[in-house]
Amino acid sequence: MHIAIAGNIGAGKTTLTKLLSKHYKFEAHYEDVVENPYLDDFYGQMERWSFNLQVYFLNSRFRQILEIHNTKKHVIQDRTIYEDAHIFAPNLHAMGLMTHRDFQNYSSLFELMESLVKGPDLLIYLRSSIPNLVEQIHKRGREYENSISIDYLSRLNERYEAWIQQYSKGKLLIIDVNDLNFVDNPEDLGIIVEQIDGQLNGLF
Repeated sequence: MHIAIAGNIGAGKTTLTKLLSKHYKFEAHYEDVVENPYLDDFYGQMERWSFNLQVYFLNSRFRQILEIHNTKKHVIQDRTIYEDAHIFAPNLHAMGLMTHRDFQNYSSLFELMESLVKGPDLLIYLRSSIPNLVEQIHKRGREYENSISIDYLSRLNERYEAWIQQYSKGKLLIIDVNDLNFVDNPEDLGIIVEQIDGQLNGLF
């Protein structure tokens, strides 16, 4: 069983991955932000480091998916390989922060990798408003995220919504997190678990 959690920066993917892996006793696979050697440079100079960062994430997530497919364990994954290719890289290209040549190269690499893997059994999309994202980003206090603009988050949100409307890799569960506090309120986490259980009943 492979569950993946998707959503914009600050939507709560990592936290929910942690809570759900504990609840379901699934193995958690997290996004590589601690060891990523490009993040600080990227947020300081996006145009210079955008291609490097996206290729690093693509490589990291492809390896992660191969590990997930090779294990017989149930897994919850924090962010998917599709988000980089359908949201982050195209957004950087559209903003003039990734050259057309680099974007074509990146897209070709993604298409090759995508042909070798399958989508998650269940994708959970965390839908969030911009004010909520900003609040969560400030709350966690990652220094390299201080320069993220509201315009950048808004562009990403628009692309997320467009991608989700077209998503067809497997089962999809959309959760609006604007009025949910699943960190401090067990009842809110229970609401999410109940919705997931409804999806999982048809998968096991």
